Amino acid sequence: MKRCPQCLFIYPESDQLCDFDQTPLVGVDDSEIDSVTKPRSNKIKFVLVIVAAVIAVSVMSVYLLINSKEEQASPIVPVVVAQETPPPPPSPTPSVSPAPSPSPSPSPKASPARVATSHTTTSVDPVSTSGPGTAARRGTKPTILLTSGGKIDADEVWRTRDGYWYRKNGIVTLLKTSRVKAVVNR
Repeated sequence: MKRCPQCLFIYPESDQLCDFDQTPLVGVDDSEIDSVTKPRSNKIKFVLVIVAAVIAVSVMSVYLLINSKEEQASPIVPVVVAQETPPPPPSPTPSVSPAPSPSPSPSPKASPARVATSHTTTSVDPVSTSGPGTAARRGTKPTILLTSGGKIDADEVWRTRDGYWYRKNGIVTLLKTSRVKAVVNR
C-alpha cells in the first residue's frame, strides 16, 4: 500500500501520484495502515455520549425556564358573560271574530333583527351580540362577581353554553362558568 504524505490518503501499490494534490506517493507497511484504519476506542464513544446528554439536559432546562417565566408573566384576563333576559311575553290583543287556524308554513324564517347561531342569538346591531332587551339598553350596567372575590364592571354580559361573555370598552371576552359567582346590575 502507498500513502500521500500531504493528505494521508491511502492508494493501491499501482498508483504513483496523489489524485488530489499530485504529490508522489510513499510506500507504507501494513502495521501503519492498521493503526490509521482501526476503529476508535470505546472511550471516545462514551465521552461523546456523555457530552451529548449534558447538552440535551442543558437545552431542556433553558426551555423549561423560559416557558415558566412566560406563564408567570402572562396575565389572566377574566371573562364575564351576562345572563340574557328573556323577551317580554306578547300582550294578548282582543279579537272580535275568531282567528282562522294557521296554515303550516313551508319553512321557518328568522326575523331580520335576530339570527340564530350555534351558541346563542345575535343581532344585526354593529357591536352588541345579545339582541334587544339587554342591560345596556335598559340603562343599567352589569357587574360580574368572580369566584376569586374580584369584580368586573362590564357594558354588557350574556351567557352561552361556553360560559359568560362580556363586552367592556368594545372588547368582548369569555369567562368560564366556574369563574363567575354572579352577575348583578348596578
